[in-house]
Amino acid sequence: MTRGTRLGAGAALLVLGACVPLFVDNPVYLDLAVFMAYYMVLAGSWNLLAGFTGEYSFAHAALAAVGAYGAVLVQETLGASPMASLPLAALLTAAVGLLLGLFALRVRGVYLSLVTFAFAGAFAVMVSGATSLTGGNNGHTSGFLFMGIDKSPYVWLGLGIVALYFILQSLVLDSRWGLFAQAVRDNEQVAAGLGVQTVRVKLVAFVYTAFWAGLAGALYAGYVGLVSPSISDLTEMGMIMSFVVVGGLGWRLGPILGVLVLQYISFQARGIGAEYTLMIFAAVALAVIVFVPNGLAGAATTALRRLRGGSRRWADETAAPSEPPAMRVLVRNKGD
Repeated sequence: MTRGTRLGAGAALLVLGACVPLFVDNPVYLDLAVFMAYYMVLAGSWNLLAGFTGEYSFAHAALAAVGAYGAVLVQETLGASPMASLPLAALLTAAVGLLLGLFALRVRGVYLSLVTFAFAGAFAVMVSGATSLTGGNNGHTSGFLFMGIDKSPYVWLGLGIVALYFILQSLVLDSRWGLFAQAVRDNEQVAAGLGVQTVRVKLVAFVYTAFWAGLAGALYAGYVGLVSPSISDLTEMGMIMSFVVVGGLGWRLGPILGVLVLQYISFQARGIGAEYTLMIFAAVALAVIVFVPNGLAGAATTALRRLRGGSRRWADETAAPSEPPAMRVLVRNKGD
């Protein structure tokens, strides 16, 4: 997908999202739009970590909970307003991501996943047990970001955060660091041999994506007004991963498509029962893996190229490039 196509698709989605509060006054649909924005930031930041850096972390939902509880903590200890607590909670979560990254990145592959999974479990136990600080399983109240019952401001704020994230993501991936991150994903040992400081690249990815997870969590706290341990459970992490897989792992706008499709399916199936939500997500994700391995974004890109009369060469690169583009650039630069 070219830069122009990405910008055009992103702008169209933003315009459609901005029109929702103007033409929809049903609070149920506005509520759905806010949660879509929340999950878009979470799924987008996890996609940057896993899809573009190759670090499969199971701590992303827990980091969102850190941001949510951090917002409450900032409001109570510093007397900050709920709006001011958004960036402060995100910075706090980035600091937690730094500590987690320093420890977790000493291992690779499945061991990294196990370490982050252990962190998520330990954090959930701590939150449930620290009743005086977090409210335990009953949760802890948070200040609302906006006064009144109108949900439109939340939709626009959520949309603004989503727009900011994906704009910055595009700039980051088009930068030198983005090239290094994708080279680490493709082959860490070869990237290190070409001079890439792989540990630093992965650590920056951990901290950066933790910041956005924390910001999403603080948005959740300021919208719902209550933070409970359920925000960090395994079901939430499974949903985040499903959004990315369905939308397209490693595709810049894939998480947006995944959230739109799966949240709409979940909304339509709400009468069946909440306990079946993850089962529905898993079934859709499995179908996408089997029939559309590149996700919805990959399928849409391939279809657009065919409509434009793209050559077989482009289709092959979309499916499974034999020589990763990031590695080619690094090798060429090394030779120069």
